[in-house]
Amino acid sequence: MKRSPLSSLGPLLLIPAIAITAAGILLFSLRKSSADDILVQETVARLKAMEEADVNAAGYAALSASGEEEETEAADTSSENRSSRSAEEIQQAILNGELLDNVTIRQVFQDTAILGDSITESIWEYGYLDQDVVISQRGLSVVNADDQIATAISMNPSVIFMSFGSNDLESYISNIGPFIEAYRTQVNKLQEALPGVPIYINLILPLTDWAIEATPALSYYSDYNEALKTMCQEEGLTWLDETFIVENDPSLYEPDGQHVIQNYYPQWLTYMAEMAGIA
Repeated sequence: MKRSPLSSLGPLLLIPAIAITAAGILLFSLRKSSADDILVQETVARLKAMEEADVNAAGYAALSASGEEEETEAADTSSENRSSRSAEEIQQAILNGELLDNVTIRQVFQDTAILGDSITESIWEYGYLDQDVVISQRGLSVVNADDQIATAISMNPSVIFMSFGSNDLESYISNIGPFIEAYRTQVNKLQEALPGVPIYINLILPLTDWAIEATPALSYYSDYNEALKTMCQEEGLTWLDETFIVENDPSLYEPDGQHVIQNYYPQWLTYMAEMAGIA
């Protein structure tokens, strides 16, 4: 049988076909390998980026926590510094002229309430604080201070200062019991409405001999103060004794021997702020 010329070329034609097929397979393999390599590289890069982000986040969190701890420690230290001075050291600093300036007085007392009579009223009359802090009335006795107590409760202050007694002396004279019970009643109203709010009780300022001579009932002021201290102990309050201010400088009294002049007030306000830890 005679063979076709093309049939003799069959093996020769097959070789290039095989070569082309092999080249295609190799090229596909190379391309796949290259794609796989790229995919691996991209995956590694993503993982590395995620790892770095986690490390950075952890570092930031650690720094933030460290910063918060430092702030907390600073606040604690500040609190410790405020309370580290004894009452005697605070008093001596005031007598040495270490007083709060007018701007600072407004700042530290801005969330407080100061209740009292004419001596307290002069705080805003002299312009140290406004009536949104000073809740007072000339001639006011503690037993008649219901409106002032209600106002203080509505203000929801962080600290309360009370200063009553000068007018009560003339009402109760030597009958101290009713005065203390009236004071306790007003304090209890505040405690029930504003639990946890610290209350500071200012003792009655010493009264001069000429004031007592004019009004003998004033001679009981020291007995009233002792009774106020006992009430404070029973009610968990702190009393403030500003006697040192006028004892150091008797010229701070007004001519009536009961009230005090303007120079008294920066000292008194500094004393209250320091003792309450708000300065």
